[in-house]
Amino acid sequence: MTNMPRIRRLAAAMVLCASAMLTPVHAGTEPSGDVLSRFFVWWNATFKVPGGYTAEAFSEWFTPDATLYLEGKEIIRGVDGWAAHFQRIQAGGGDVEIVVPFKRVFQSGDRIYTYHVIRSRRDGQVACSLAAGHAELRGGKISTIVLVRSTLDPAKGPLDPECWTK
Repeated sequence: MTNMPRIRRLAAAMVLCASAMLTPVHAGTEPSGDVLSRFFVWWNATFKVPGGYTAEAFSEWFTPDATLYLEGKEIIRGVDGWAAHFQRIQAGGGDVEIVVPFKRVFQSGDRIYTYHVIRSRRDGQVACSLAAGHAELRGGKISTIVLVRSTLDPAKGPLDPECWTK
């Protein structure tokens, strides 16, 4: 995962395929039934519950060795890592939300491809990103999530309508 230009091109290609050619594509007002969408519905609700991010809770969704790659770098490995990572974010204060339903989502075999909005609020500041990537499944659980993100800048144009503005 060290070749960033290639990873970004692949992520862009996945989004183009999802929005232009592959079916089924979900872009409705209700979450898709896929495990990644259901996980992020749980994640959003649990963000509001102190102590909710535990290795045991993540084990309901993830394989024991599950990884998260952001911008080509491994950020998390294992359910203990998932719990610790999101406990730190939760303890930092503010709000973070993965917008569900996703802008686009489809599943092909054991891969779920997604294009979605991540929005946050902290210390009176709002931030918003678009994320694209995929999750790999093993035995019905998530074994890997690979995402590339692009932070949206209101000074450079209108924000996505799903972004928070205050």
